Formats: sequence, structure tokens, C-alpha cells
Amino acid sequence: MLRTIIVDDEPNARQVIRNILELYCNQVEIVGEAANVKQGLALIKDQKPDLVLLDIRMPDGTGFDLLNKARGLNFRFIIITAFEQFAIQAIKRSALDYIMKPINANELIEAIEKAVITEYRPEAESVKLDNYFYNLQREAHEHRIVLNTLNSIHAVKIKDIIRCMADKNYTDVFLLNGKYLTLSKTLKEFEEILTEHGFFRTHQSHLINIRFIESYEKGLGGTVVMSDGSKVPVSSRRKELFLKLIQKL
Repeated sequence: MLRTIIVDDEPNARQVIRNILELYCNQVEIVGEAANVKQGLALIKDQKPDLVLLDIRMPDGTGFDLLNKARGLNFRFIIITAFEQFAIQAIKRSALDYIMKPINANELIEAIEKAVITEYRPEAESVKLDNYFYNLQREAHEHRIVLNTLNSIHAVKIKDIIRCMADKNYTDVFLLNGKYLTLSKTLKEFEEILTEHGFFRTHQSHLINIRFIESYEKGLGGTVVMSDGSKVPVSSRRKELFLKLIQKL
């Protein structure tokens, strides 16, 4: 049973969340509600919950302000936000769990089920949160992404990723230091996060950092030679767009 607190300044939103949890999530026990950062922090210290459902924008600060003040108090959290797309990207880069407003019952239920079955690792949550704040203070070219493998968690500079390769529902991420990490995320998820950072999907199984392109070998679709010596295929469907892209480099 997950002892749960809801922190949201909108009474209607808190009621919607409560209704969904009480109807569909018997793994959850709601032990309190708060309408702002100050109340939320006091409630967390008092109740010591397993899970906090946390709004971002509140009258006296943000949900991230609360998380920063609650360092050392171990609990899972799910962000509930109506943030603009650019802010969602920052949340995704840090591998933080979130759902969007207006709240969709299925998305909330899935997020709760994930919290129930996922092993809680305080150090991993700390790395994710640190990464979020790090990115807020850096220029885009210095942004980091959290890569959470089966046995470890890494905060990696996006500019140090050479390429990503799909393996069914897993993705291998190849790094500048010669190592690679295998993650249980699809290539599409990485594409959504990394495209704005100079990555291009050459093929259904490959996503590359265009900064590390060494050469292009012509063919039906062709092949890209990367700085690490790897050869990445370009699908015939993506060839024209790819050639236009590299002409701008």
C-alpha cells in the first residue's frame, strides 16, 4: 500500500485525482492533501508518505521548490503539470515521472501502477532531480539527460551521445567515451527528446548526433560513417531530408 499525498492548489484537480485513486487504485491510501508548497512540505514531514502527486505551479512557489526543500525525505513523486512543451522537454530529459493536465484517468492509473512495481531507489531520484536543476542553469549545448539502466543511473551530457540504436523495446546509447548503455526505452522516446539537440533519425532503428558525422557513402539510401567508426544506414524514405540536412553543416 502506497501512502499518498496530493499537492495541488486547485481544489477541483485534487478532487479529480482523489476520485480516480479511490475508484481504480486500491494500492493507494490517501493520507493528506495540500494546496501549496508550505502546506505540502509540512504534510510530507508529518506523514512521511511513500508517494506524492505534485502540481508544478502553486501560489507560493513550484513543485520543484518543494522537492528541493524536501531533500533527504525519501518518497516517490509524480509531477502533474500543464507546463508548456519546452518545460516538458526538461522534465523528460531528467527521466522524471509526470502526467499532463487536464488529468487523464488512464494516464494516472498507469503512473500509479508503475510506482507500485518499480523499485524505489533514493539515489536515483536524487540524480534525476539534480539533473533537472542542472539543465535549468545551463545553456542548451550543456544539457544532460538521465539514462536509467537496469543496474545503474547516469546523467550524461547530450553532446556526448554519438548515436542511438533500437533493439525492439530497448535502445543502445553509444557515448563519446567508447561505452554504451542499454535502456528499456524505445527509440521514438529518445527521438522526441533529442531531435531539438541536433539528432536525426536516419532509419527506423537509428538516431544519430549530426555533429559526429564523418562522411556519407552513397547508395539506395546510403550509409553514414560516424566518428566512432560505426556505419549507420539511411532509409530511402529519409534520404532526401538527410541530404538537405547535411548540406547545411
